[in-house]
Amino acid sequence: MSDKLADRLRNAATVLIMRQAQTGMEILLLRRNAKLAFAGGAWVFPGGAVDQADRESDSAGPEDELLSARVAAVRESAEECGLALDVEQLVHFSHWTTPEKSKRRFATWFFAAVVADTESTVVIDDGEIHDFQWLTPAQAMAMHYAGELNMMPPTYMSIKLVDQFSSAEKALESLRHFDAYWVTPRFTRDGEVDLLLYPGDAGYEAHNGALAGPRHRCIVSDEGVRYIHSGEDVGIAAMDNPQ
Repeated sequence: MSDKLADRLRNAATVLIMRQAQTGMEILLLRRNAKLAFAGGAWVFPGGAVDQADRESDSAGPEDELLSARVAAVRESAEECGLALDVEQLVHFSHWTTPEKSKRRFATWFFAAVVADTESTVVIDDGEIHDFQWLTPAQAMAMHYAGELNMMPPTYMSIKLVDQFSSAEKALESLRHFDAYWVTPRFTRDGEVDLLLYPGDAGYEAHNGALAGPRHRCIVSDEGVRYIHSGEDVGIAAMDNPQ
């Protein structure tokens, strides 16, 4: 990575917040202000860039970065939706870096947490965040494919990861033992659709989605996001498999 690209890569943190409601496990999604330059109008988890105040030291070590990300995730949750989390309750399950050549690039730590139904009252700031919904993963997926819930691929993938669990606590416990994955997608196009290629895809190294071979990618079109993992030929576990 060039110095120029590294200079504009910012650390960030986000947290998938779950609760156990009468309808089953629900996740919190926030709708970003449509006027924002980055992900305007998208439905996201609470989160944002790691600020200098979130950093415990000037060290660039991975443990310091992880702690700073935890602090940022707690702060952003309080600011964006009014939910009080604790640094220790956050479970790290993935890390996404925005594709190179993007105008705004983030290296984002993804965490998960569970809050009690009685402590899940959301208060949005009505500035950066304009709306919120508690939805079961199945509801979120159905609304996404119906064009009612615009999500970025990392959000979509995180919801797919917990979709198979019957309870919030079971989902969190599984993620606690999950081998967190780190990925920097590579962007390309195929006609009218965008392709985000992941490690193990035949076209990942060449940035060429047309190359024959294993498929590990997200297809992003007007119909939403669709994840493809072609199986053992990929050589890397599916990112929506908690085993």
